Amino acid sequence: MKKMARGIVLSVISLLIVSAFVYYLYMNADKYRELLHFSLPEIVILFLASLTFPLINGMQNLYMYHSLEAKISPQDSFMLAAASTLANQLPISGGVVSKSIYLKHKYNISYFMSLSSITALFFCFLSVNGVVGIITLLYQLFFKGTSLPIALFGGFFLMASSFLVFWFPTEWLKRFERLYQLTHQAVEGWMLISSDRVALLKIVVLQIGLIFLLAVRYWLAFHMLSQNVTFGNVLLFSSASILTQLVSIAPGGLGVRELIVGAVASVLGFDVGTSIVAIGLDRLISTLGIFLTGGTSTVILSRQFSGHSSQEYDKLA
Repeated sequence: MKKMARGIVLSVISLLIVSAFVYYLYMNADKYRELLHFSLPEIVILFLASLTFPLINGMQNLYMYHSLEAKISPQDSFMLAAASTLANQLPISGGVVSKSIYLKHKYNISYFMSLSSITALFFCFLSVNGVVGIITLLYQLFFKGTSLPIALFGGFFLMASSFLVFWFPTEWLKRFERLYQLTHQAVEGWMLISSDRVALLKIVVLQIGLIFLLAVRYWLAFHMLSQNVTFGNVLLFSSASILTQLVSIAPGGLGVRELIVGAVASVLGFDVGTSIVAIGLDRLISTLGIFLTGGTSTVILSRQFSGHSSQEYDKLA
């Protein structure tokens, strides 16, 4: 009953967020109609850029699970990345859970090992994104002569410091059950994935690649709205976007990513409304790729899962 009630609440919140966004677009339709200038090649490039994300996420999965001595195939790794991204578009994010179930049944990777490794990687990626954000701000300060937004620098510094959770004395958090479980899970996961430093380095490099690719997508979306943003600006938007994963009140972080980027854009002096529309434009086009790759992958994985379960049943019989 609690899960059902939570699902209903999240669905209502999602509907309200979408309704508010649609209403905002309706009230400012003339303004954005004048700004919106794009060609078919720009849409195609943005769409193709979004298709690379399941590939890179799949490579991260491959390196991570191989470091855990799980012989997951490259094909499954890529399809799991696409299918879990699609599952995360649901009102109740189910990408991590569905991935863990599949890995348990086909590759005998325990739920604890899978979930703890994913949690550890999130904190690792949060730190990497924070470092990229700090480097970008310092580059703009010393080489472009721009001012240093203290609030933004402080936010990225906190993100960069998140790796310290791996050495945090978790016993102090036992009174806060949920926080204790999350931190303890991250620490245990870090002990697993850090044992293979080469694989971890490859995963981090791929994460940096994702930050830059998302920045390219944002750059295209902003320029489709005639906004003269620099690549450094969109790199800051991209680095901050990982915070979307901390809040799952809406499917796919709907509305949350837009608000995060809007807040960063506001600090940098950009129009918040236009920034939100640009991110919404990127979401609209990239979602087509998510449903295409994720839907296909889900069908294939479901068939493989059913076939594997039948084989296990036959062995037991």
